[in-house]
Amino acid sequence: MQKNRLSYEDEELFRKKLITLLLSGADKPIISKVNFQKELFLLIRAMPQFDSLFDFIPHRLGPYSNSAEHIIENNPELFVADRKGIYLSDEGKEFSSSVSREMRPENFDRLFQSIQFIRSIYDNLTDDEFMFLVYMTYGYTEKSDRFEDLLKRKKQLSDSLLRKKIITHQRYEELLKG
Repeated sequence: MQKNRLSYEDEELFRKKLITLLLSGADKPIISKVNFQKELFLLIRAMPQFDSLFDFIPHRLGPYSNSAEHIIENNPELFVADRKGIYLSDEGKEFSSSVSREMRPENFDRLFQSIQFIRSIYDNLTDDEFMFLVYMTYGYTEKSDRFEDLLKRKKQLSDSLLRKKIITHQRYEELLKG
């Protein structure tokens, strides 16, 4: 996707659609704003054609998209962010269904498979595990409040990621050396 091809309103609508599909990818909320930002980041890494819509930047807690936060906060009719996590309202679920129907089946299938894969793997990580894994894989550490603390706990965090079968033994060894 080239920059400036869509109007601001079209970009906002597209962001809503992608976030709605991400949240519909599992039958449970994303547990925290940190995990939401990281799961969206991984989705955009898997679908780089959407990169310009979210502009992830280094932030206190790793890669962060202000536009994604803006969508969640300014569309309470679609999205709920409370102590249960971030999830779709009833209207958000209806919107998600309409988005899936308007897409070409092959495009929807590819996108939704990526979303389900991300949600099935990363939904069960703690904020610290997820931040550690993203920092060690993609960087984004420049403005981090937590990176040094997480590095001090790299053995514990790597052990937990291996135990949860999120990483291979080879990746485990790489994380310990990092």
